Amino acid sequence: MDKEKLKIGILGCGRVCEHYIDKIFIPGRVGDLYEIVACCDVDNVKSNNVGKKLSCQPYNNINEFVKHKNMEIVLILTKSGQHFDHAKICLENNLNVIVEKPLSLRIEHAEELIDISSRKNKFCASIFQNRLNPAVGITKKAFENKRFGTLVSVSVRLRWCRFQDYYDDGWHGTWAQDGGVTNQQAIHHVDALTWICGEVESVCALSATIENKLQAEDTLVAAIEMKNGGLATLELTTAARPKDIEASITITGTSGVVQIGGVALNKIEQWKFLDEAYEEEEKMKQFSEEVDNGYGISHYRQLRNIFQKYKINGSNQVPFVASECLHTLELIHSIYASVEIGRKVSLSENLSSKKLGL
Repeated sequence: MDKEKLKIGILGCGRVCEHYIDKIFIPGRVGDLYEIVACCDVDNVKSNNVGKKLSCQPYNNINEFVKHKNMEIVLILTKSGQHFDHAKICLENNLNVIVEKPLSLRIEHAEELIDISSRKNKFCASIFQNRLNPAVGITKKAFENKRFGTLVSVSVRLRWCRFQDYYDDGWHGTWAQDGGVTNQQAIHHVDALTWICGEVESVCALSATIENKLQAEDTLVAAIEMKNGGLATLELTTAARPKDIEASITITGTSGVVQIGGVALNKIEQWKFLDEAYEEEEKMKQFSEEVDNGYGISHYRQLRNIFQKYKINGSNQVPFVASECLHTLELIHSIYASVEIGRKVSLSENLSSKKLGL
């Protein structure tokens, strides 16, 4: 065991874990900073398989897993509806946690995790990897530097493909464990909207279940008022066929327009400003990258960022902590609340969905 490397545990050894193994836990990404010492899943076959692949100790009981010697950080990759309970158990056992999105399904649960992490002096971070996409980062910098002038409008489009077998696993698309396209897929793109352009004032939304059989929605549209006076729209679906087509955000201001596209907010497709037309082609090349699928490739950037800051500062000043991600969850609930009650909802009303996570 390398004493200089962080000791990491993995909770949840299913499909998302396989993605981490194939795309993130590989040479050249974050391997110089961590050592995976344990993994846990209620399915013995899954935990044993991951244990063999990663040469770590497998568990199928979370209460035994959290007692693993010297483990410092737990990466939670379980079902969305289990994130709160699992993060709470880990924090209460004095472990730092990094939770795949969503941090929790309920706002009050996210607030409880924030309170526990503060009381225990441990960090509770959430995965929003698109914040570290080069295309997103340079656009956020341009917005902060007032390059857009006055914000006019923002268009967020997610046109992805999920066939029925995706929803037939018993939890995807259910209100109790997941939600629909808005919370499961588009939460990353809703987060990018507020990460770049600031907080939301109000939202009015409509949803439908058009192609797939699921409890929640596979399609949603929404009109949004930003606090800075701009307007935004959401157009979200997993009923696109025959494959994932688009994940984009287009920001229009009185001094410029930027469109980030690709399938994972990975390419700058338009970069036009009144004072910088000659740099358009350079920006589009320098800050665009190729990705295989909607996961993108910035998970490793976020984990590396967290691990490096933790090694320097301990549990304090780690980025992407729950309090920095709370507005996105509040916005998701306001979107769903608008659908449920059939009117525009102001975020200051502090409304929660009567379905999501219940």
